[in-house]
Amino acid sequence: MDPLSEMADRLRTEGKLYGRLEFAAPWGFQFPGEKGICLMVTRGACFLGVDDQEPLVPLVGGDFVFLSAPRTYSLRSSPEIHLRAMEEMVSEEEFRRSRLITYGAGGIRTSVIAGCFRFATPESEWLAGYLPPVIHVSTPGAHSPQWFQSTLQFVEAEIVQGQPGSSAVVDRLAEVLFIHALRTRINSPTPGEKASWLRALADAQMGAALGLMYTEPGRAWTVPELAHAVSMSRSAFAARFKELVGSTPMDHLTEWRMVRAASLLREQPDLKLGAVADAVGYESETAFGKVFRRLMGVTPAQYRRLGSR
Repeated sequence: MDPLSEMADRLRTEGKLYGRLEFAAPWGFQFPGEKGICLMVTRGACFLGVDDQEPLVPLVGGDFVFLSAPRTYSLRSSPEIHLRAMEEMVSEEEFRRSRLITYGAGGIRTSVIAGCFRFATPESEWLAGYLPPVIHVSTPGAHSPQWFQSTLQFVEAEIVQGQPGSSAVVDRLAEVLFIHALRTRINSPTPGEKASWLRALADAQMGAALGLMYTEPGRAWTVPELAHAVSMSRSAFAARFKELVGSTPMDHLTEWRMVRAASLLREQPDLKLGAVADAVGYESETAFGKVFRRLMGVTPAQYRRLGSR
């Protein structure tokens, strides 16, 4: 399995809320932030603001945006428009019931599907903390295929029609769009973006090293062995890895091992702790337990009990 598939398999998402925003210019609103904000522009155009960052991001019909954890974000018809707080117009409870917010009449119309992901497991929430603050798939573009635009339209139709099972359909389609957005970010990295496993996957040698770690977490990897596997010197490999990933190879391997261990604890409740420890490269159950608690905040046994609820 390739590194992105390994990560995506652990980054499980569940749709928490999806609905439509139908605005006619002029308009501008600020929204409260939350983890995993998902925006899909289905027609028209607008400008996105995230926290206090500049410049604003222009969006057009067919664009998809994922915001990992904004404090606030804004959408507006033009950069100079005055912003109103969305809470002044509609509460989350009202939006949840109607799945629709409309504003304005007569001006150029913009339609946006807005929602948020809830990361389904504690380990997926931990992995999501390493994602870039903004992932933007723009259309048209070399990495935005026709099926992507058709999927956006499919999501909109499901929300509008509200047929039985529509929430499940939207949830699964949104996850596909999210994974494609991650792939697009790998293929078109943003200059100067923060170090992360996602950024490292854009580098052929670092991506290969991550693939080795992710597919064989139980192997007793060393920095020299990983460096040799990707045809680099030890020092060059360690420096490049730290630059792109943001941690040392061994620290990142330890973190990944704990993510895999968490998945095993949750998915195989009858698997003995010693077997879990062995699967992620620890001969001692005690040593494994100490590392797991340091990174995940609870003991393996406590994590297993939490996952069974």
